[in-house]
Amino acid sequence: MRTELEKLWQTLTARTDYEQCARPRASRLSNSPAADLLERLGRPQDACPGVHVAGSKGKGSTAAYLAEGWRALGKKVGVYSSPHLFDWRERATINGEFASEALWIQAFQAVLQASDGQETFFDLLTASAFHVFAAADCDYTVVEVGLGGRFDSTRVFQPLAAVVTSIELEHADVLGPGLAQIAWNKAGVFRAGCPAFAGADIPEEALQMLQDESALVGERLWIAESSHPGAELLEPPHQRANYALAMLVLESIAPDAAAALAELDPRAIRLAGRCEEFRSSQGQIVLFDVAHSENSLAAVLELFRRRYHEVSRGVVFALRDDKDPQVLAAALESRLGPRPSGESWWTCPAGDHPRSADPQLLAKVFDAEALAQPELPVGPAALLVTGSTYLVGALRASSQLSESNP
Repeated sequence: MRTELEKLWQTLTARTDYEQCARPRASRLSNSPAADLLERLGRPQDACPGVHVAGSKGKGSTAAYLAEGWRALGKKVGVYSSPHLFDWRERATINGEFASEALWIQAFQAVLQASDGQETFFDLLTASAFHVFAAADCDYTVVEVGLGGRFDSTRVFQPLAAVVTSIELEHADVLGPGLAQIAWNKAGVFRAGCPAFAGADIPEEALQMLQDESALVGERLWIAESSHPGAELLEPPHQRANYALAMLVLESIAPDAAAALAELDPRAIRLAGRCEEFRSSQGQIVLFDVAHSENSLAAVLELFRRRYHEVSRGVVFALRDDKDPQVLAAALESRLGPRPSGESWWTCPAGDHPRSADPQLLAKVFDAEALAQPELPVGPAALLVTGSTYLVGALRASSQLSESNP
């Protein structure tokens, strides 16, 4: 028999879920239902100050560094993120741990009672997360955007700072077309009276849009460097940029938290599915990374090849169907050169996601062998699982794995 919490979760997931929707261009360009719901709940999003984090990539790592700065001061920090890898409770954690079942039940019951039926799954979950953080008396929150920013369900509070980590061509069927339009969507997190920040190395046309949009709300856009003292050993290199961005934000709004973060070894701040190493029951090294954009995939592949250059390698790869595999394959070859000898590729579905790209199509583009379902192929001494958060989540939960990170 299902527990009360599981029943409530099933009630939420029965609502429209644009994360799982199979239709192209599935989105709703309004965050009013979420805002109205939170008004009826008494605005729990105002119970503790927070930072709003948008971006094509790097949201999770940047959020983790921000949270760790406050946690190092002994503060209680709630982090809201999406999607999850293998347990939906990952989406709203408190000091890195799952919130209690009692807190979730209380939040779901309150949210469903206040619902007028117009809200999506993500509206309900966002409101529930704010309810959980308020009920837990969190000192701070770090809230990741679900998709875009301007019309996202999370754009319902006045943050201490608004952050755009990066801009790449992703989800263009909803956020685009083009980098400037994607940047315009993500710049929707900027508000008057809220310092605005951007990560390093954002393409010029996207950066110009971010600067224009921050100026429209009367804020200067502060741009991070590509690294920061203490982050030199972080890998892949874009993690150094994420750390530098988090430090810039904390130095501006919470200098004591920035100083506390600087005392920590950033390599010890781990995030599931980000350059995470396991061992399979066959003795293979299995590296998981949720990279799914050109820049992040290129960085992770380069790291994988460099770190395990002395052994045979394999890549298990999936994409969602809103990506252009031919463009991505050409970009990776242009940046990294031809595939090295001794490296095999397999394509497979992106977990059970309904918008998974066809593995057979991907196999033709990437000169790979197509798998009917996610699995860890035998043979190579080292495997990289990447390209899709849903694929990483599906294979990371395997009972055949043991963690090998120090």
